[in-house]
Amino acid sequence: MSESSLERSARLHAAKRKVRSAKLQGGIVGEPDRVFFLPAERCWLVEFKSATGRRSPRQEIVHEEYLHLGHKVDTIRSMPQFKKALDMKLQAPVD
Repeated sequence: MSESSLERSARLHAAKRKVRSAKLQGGIVGEPDRVFFLPAERCWLVEFKSATGRRSPRQEIVHEEYLHLGHKVDTIRSMPQFKKALDMKLQAPVD
């Protein structure tokens, strides 16, 4: 499945689960593909990749910067992986 098809399917699945998402666009190379807005003012940063796709060196740097701010960027490669991760995020206890 291509990255764009995976992203589209994930966005539609999330919407069915009442989770909003936004495409990250800020002119910064390496930004994650999407942010998903979860209950209790939580967000989930996601980078979509094909089964064999890799993060670029710039993405590694930008994603590391997010990690230093306390926000992990998850790399999603398939719909089953996305569904499982979303389920876990939605079931996670809120601090």
